Amino acid sequence: MMESLKSLLEKLENQGKLKKQKAGIDYLNDLLHAADRNFRAAAANVDDFEETAFKAAYDGMLQISKVVLLLNGYKTDDGEQHKTTFEVAGAILGSEFGELINKINVYRKKRNMCVYEAGLVTRKEAENILKTSGEYWRKVKEYLRENAEQLKLF
Repeated sequence: MMESLKSLLEKLENQGKLKKQKAGIDYLNDLLHAADRNFRAAAANVDDFEETAFKAAYDGMLQISKVVLLLNGYKTDDGEQHKTTFEVAGAILGSEFGELINKINVYRKKRNMCVYEAGLVTRKEAENILKTSGEYWRKVKEYLRENAEQLKLF
């Protein structure tokens, strides 16, 4: 584990944002299956229900990010679970994920507006998150193939 990743994990543990957690392969596969359903629901709803598509694509990215954390022995444990999950997943996955994680953080803020402030999602935003979620999944899938071949990847 790279030193900067190790120090980030220690810092977040000390702040109470992250804690050690083991997860069985069945649970990780269940999360991946849920992500698959969310990605398919997002694609099916993008034309008529933009908010539904947006939220489903977002949830799918969150679920596969949780798999990355759990595979590495961690789960979030604070009031900022989504933010922390994406931050840690990005750090674990490596710097080549930086741009994707930045996009996901923009989507995270937009999702919060939709959920808590009744913000609206445009068709273009729904299409963009679908594109990003597909790209993110393709890259995460490579990481999972290398680090957990027992997972059932869709």
